[in-house]
Amino acid sequence: MHRYFRVLSACILLSFMLGSSCSVFGQEESDDKVVLFPAPMKYANWRASIGFSLLTTPEDITEEIRLRVPAGELVVLRKLNEQFNLSGRLTFQVLQNHIALGARWVHKQSEKIYFSVGDEMGYWFGFLPVAGFDSKAHGWINYLNLSLGVKLKKDLWLTIKTENSFNLFFKATNGKNVISSDKSLYNGEAFTIALEQPFFHKKHLTLGVTGFYNYFHWQTWALFYQVQRKIFYPQVKLGFIL
Repeated sequence: MHRYFRVLSACILLSFMLGSSCSVFGQEESDDKVVLFPAPMKYANWRASIGFSLLTTPEDITEEIRLRVPAGELVVLRKLNEQFNLSGRLTFQVLQNHIALGARWVHKQSEKIYFSVGDEMGYWFGFLPVAGFDSKAHGWINYLNLSLGVKLKKDLWLTIKTENSFNLFFKATNGKNVISSDKSLYNGEAFTIALEQPFFHKKHLTLGVTGFYNYFHWQTWALFYQVQRKIFYPQVKLGFIL
């Protein structure tokens, strides 16, 4: 855990250094170059970012071995008006993937303070076609989220996001064995802290860390479905805003 936070601190320091050296570019429209920050969309009808995330599994469910699970991530926003926008999020790993669609309401409280409320419906699926272990699974998860944005300076945005998730449906098969549930179950919470700022010329980046405190995380479906206690999953995200 200490090594994880040392790496995160180094990434954040590097992000600040890069942002300071590149902040002279794209000043006029910099307010519209954020994806996670809950700012109204003024200049563009679309926002998008492409990047990756790295989830670390706890040792107590992976036999004292920490697995770091990388995944590609695409985020897209579509403006409806300055208060509402649609959101789409695709997390892909080939053998297991997740897509979420939703909407959020954003509000500018002052020149520095913003917040949003949103809801997303997510669908995930995975398959593991190996000899003697042909497993498949899929499910639905609902995410309710609340974000607070603080504009630290003209080209540096801080987002603090909290999320509650609910497992709506789960089905897994391994040969002839089938496990399924269609009960709506509270799954847990997630907390994200993210920075968004200029990176190179008119490009911007997102650097964030998320802590999941859940009964179940879809990226670990092949290890177990649900336990009787919540487990902490740390995750680092890096995204390049298009």
